[in-house]
Amino acid sequence: MIKSMTGYGVGIAGRGKNKVSISIRSVNSRFLEINFRGLHLDPEIETEIIKLVEPILKRGNIQIRSENNKSQDQNQITFNKKRFETIKEILKNIHVIYGQRLNLSDIISTNDLLFSEEVLFNSNNILKAITDALGHLVKMREKEGKNIYDDILNRLDFLNKSLDEIEKISILYQNEKRTQLEKKVSELLDDDKPDSSRLIQEVAYYTERSEINEEIVRSRSHINQIGIFIQEIDPVGKKINFLLQEIGREVNTIGSKSPQTSVTIKVVEMKSELEKIREQAQNIL
Repeated sequence: MIKSMTGYGVGIAGRGKNKVSISIRSVNSRFLEINFRGLHLDPEIETEIIKLVEPILKRGNIQIRSENNKSQDQNQITFNKKRFETIKEILKNIHVIYGQRLNLSDIISTNDLLFSEEVLFNSNNILKAITDALGHLVKMREKEGKNIYDDILNRLDFLNKSLDEIEKISILYQNEKRTQLEKKVSELLDDDKPDSSRLIQEVAYYTERSEINEEIVRSRSHINQIGIFIQEIDPVGKKINFLLQEIGREVNTIGSKSPQTSVTIKVVEMKSELEKIREQAQNIL
């Protein structure tokens, strides 16, 4: 079943002064973005964490925060002056070159400018805490995914029922139009029975513009495909967004071809449901 990109998890490892707490927060994003906050890790450990996170989370904006439980009075807290001045110079250049004024808080937190020189983190504890946090986050993603699944399933059912009603209205319209044309042609021919082949051509000419069978068939196919995708384990968010665009095109065509007010109302309702599904799909892994 589908998973949400939204999730949160906390993992704890180690004991006493070496106890490490890791929190991981995930929100929706087109790609996988991993950011570390509040902790200066050895590059090798960061690489190990990224290798651990990538195959599990796959997509989303990921914020990883970590704290050692040692109190500040046990360690020498140092202000990273060099980093502060470097970032300040970058912000100044951005303003001069692009005319865009950014604040320091837009790109970095206060904790990122402070560090404890004496704190040494055990890499095994960090990786274990990361693993535990990922487990909790994935469970939350699965729970959120189930809620999204139920909501989308109900909306897909609404779309299918709307297409059924539109199809019935269209068939009635075609029959009524044929009867009207037969009557009109008969009157023009002094009540003589018109040639059937000629009549068929005339009916086809006047009803071709309102023929929506192909659009209905394609829409149903796309809706059924989404119903299959939301049951899959692999990431399908981008596929669902593509199909929603295609359904939207078909529904717009149905609306433009159908002169009936009742169909127009159904089209408006379907477009509203599609937009709601699209909002949900933005958060699907």
